[in-house]
Amino acid sequence: MLSLDHAIKGRRSIRRFKPDEIPVDTVRAVLEAGTWAPSAKNGQQWRFTVLTGESKKRFTAMFGSELTKLMKKKQSVGPGFGSLKVMEQAPVNIIVWNINEKGWITEVHSVAAAIQNMLLKAYSLGLGSLWIGDVFYLPEKIFQDFFEKDWQLSAGLALGIPDESPDPRPRMSVDQVTEFFP
Repeated sequence: MLSLDHAIKGRRSIRRFKPDEIPVDTVRAVLEAGTWAPSAKNGQQWRFTVLTGESKKRFTAMFGSELTKLMKKKQSVGPGFGSLKVMEQAPVNIIVWNINEKGWITEVHSVAAAIQNMLLKAYSLGLGSLWIGDVFYLPEKIFQDFFEKDWQLSAGLALGIPDESPDPRPRMSVDQVTEFFP
């Protein structure tokens, strides 16, 4: 078992994956880690949609088609096509939702904490992951309609066995980002 410090400092955003399938029990372990995150008023606002195989192909086809439509309208899709390539290659995609029952900003924080737990758990299991915010280039309604959900879209996660080993990115020191008041 990895130490917490090792997981925090060793985890990387992975953009290239091996095609190997991930066992359902391993995916469930990653999801369970998310369910242990702290949440506003213990609301456990997160929900997850796991996509593999044909469902992942249908989703990524829709995502690519919608990005193309936006691009033809001269709307920005930023690095959306790069994220699409990652989602196509990763054997598992997880769409993360916020049920947003109360409309509190802290519900967003709760879901973000769940995502962080999932990323760290994935790393501890030898998996690579990528937190994908580029899902927001598409209108949220497209996701809600595709998945028939009225929940708030929070993120996409790509999950699989890494096919790269990126070096750590530079980090600011604690002194650069903190002020202490006596």
